Amino acid sequence: MSHLRKVPSQASAAGRWVDLSMASGNPVPNYYASDPLVGAALESDRGVFFGYDVAPAKRYLKSAVLCTPTAGLVGAYRLLDYLLYYPFVDLDTTDQQVLETPTPLARYADGAGVRLMLVAQVPQLGGGSLSYEYENQDGIVRTSPVFSLNTTADSIATVVTSQQGAAAGGHPFAPLADGDTGIRRVTAINPLALNGGLVSAVLVRPLADAAIREINVPSESVYATERPRPPVVLDGAYLNLIVNCAATVAAGQVAGCLTFVWD
Repeated sequence: MSHLRKVPSQASAAGRWVDLSMASGNPVPNYYASDPLVGAALESDRGVFFGYDVAPAKRYLKSAVLCTPTAGLVGAYRLLDYLLYYPFVDLDTTDQQVLETPTPLARYADGAGVRLMLVAQVPQLGGGSLSYEYENQDGIVRTSPVFSLNTTADSIATVVTSQQGAAAGGHPFAPLADGDTGIRRVTAINPLALNGGLVSAVLVRPLADAAIREINVPSESVYATERPRPPVVLDGAYLNLIVNCAATVAAGQVAGCLTFVWD
């Protein structure tokens, strides 16, 4: 069993997805701070703790309990395995930005189910659109559709594609080209209209969904009985949460515990 307690300091807008890996508390905050535009991995022991390596056995997420006293942190949650991030993508220019990937994905190497999440590293002005180039699950380089970013200003840690009222918005993950199911690596970001600010382009593998529906009431999800098979957590994973918040998350807190089992 692993306990967590996140205490965001940054403001956010209702209905946006917020990356709680950047919030203070337990586990420690992540700032996506490394060489600009160069892919880097996060250390497993700095995310939600799930035990030590169990290979050749398999580890599963058995259950999750979440609770908050903060109205803004009521909403949907997703547990992600953060695979790789490309920091400091500049959305103040329309120049193409080429991304480097020194090493391939350590988990989900075939890219199946891997998605791109764009997280604000500094406050964003709002507006803008872009596309990106990536290597898909079959090793073919593809270009995503053009998509809009949040039209109004965002604070640090906001997912900049998640504004509900924006055209093609309301989603935590950037769209894929038709027929694709995942990403092995991102090769370039193509801003088409300025958004302002810097984002981290993060490759993640969604693992599980949960929800808090009201304050001060623990919400439990039991994946061992609610799904045909509970989510698999691979050795070396970096686990953390994103939340679709009901209002600003500033000065709020969310706590919980996750239980893991292995065969």
